[in-house]
Amino acid sequence: MRYMSVLSGGDSKTYKNLLELDVYDDSMNISTEECLNHVAKRLGTGLRNKIKEWRSKCVTNGSRKEESLKESTLFKHSNFYRKAIKDNVPDVQKMKTAIFVLLFHTSSTDKAPVHNEFPTVLTSWRFYQSALANNEKTESHSSMKRKLLKQVLEKILITLSNNELLGRCVSGKTQNVNQSIHSVILKNCPKETLFLKDSSNWQ
Repeated sequence: MRYMSVLSGGDSKTYKNLLELDVYDDSMNISTEECLNHVAKRLGTGLRNKIKEWRSKCVTNGSRKEESLKESTLFKHSNFYRKAIKDNVPDVQKMKTAIFVLLFHTSSTDKAPVHNEFPTVLTSWRFYQSALANNEKTESHSSMKRKLLKQVLEKILITLSNNELLGRCVSGKTQNVNQSIHSVILKNCPKETLFLKDSSNWQ
């Protein structure tokens, strides 16, 4: 059995080391896949970096100003981005379309609603569409319009929706399972203790 792909967080040195070691003697190529959780974090990181860059233009983290970006807002956008990928694997084009729905979510208001691109089912993540599907009164979102946020978000989403990156997300996997296994292994085989292959210390 041979492993033909590596699931990593993008900045992992494991993949580079495997290529340098040439473990299969050039007979097979090892591909890399992206962990959805790590990819989603890049959106939050990108927005935080823009907050620092645009601080002089009234974008402040956690303030009450109209153009502010709270930590909860960054978290929500990262989750929406992750969901757009997860719900549309393995179709890269559908991923990309769903990702840019975030821009409509950011700019929609009561006076200028933009909801046509959102899911219309009862369980829609967009509160407006979910309310309509459930025959409920829609909540006001008059203060949601943030032109500056939309400008920043659009630039970041263009970078995070390129075909090469999304192509590495088609498996829709995360590193959670691997990390869980690693915790079990390290609990039984601490790094500080030397274990031989036939060690009887393994429980």
